[in-house]
Amino acid sequence: MSSYALLEGLTGARYDAVDKVLHLEPRVRGDFRGFLSTATGYGTVGVKDGKPFLDVRSGSIEMKELRYRPVA
Repeated sequence: MSSYALLEGLTGARYDAVDKVLHLEPRVRGDFRGFLSTATGYGTVGVKDGKPFLDVRSGSIEMKELRYRPVA
């Protein structure tokens, strides 16, 4: 579990399953890709060319909104 907490701390990716909101507040500048796992699916999340993305690889991750706050 501590390794997964490291991923969340670095990417700032947090999924709110009740409101279906993915929060992305990375601690790194520029493009990156990280792992995201929820109760219903998993995939990669990150930033490419300055735009946030979610790529679901298995299952489903219902998302109504993606709240992105880049590092200042």
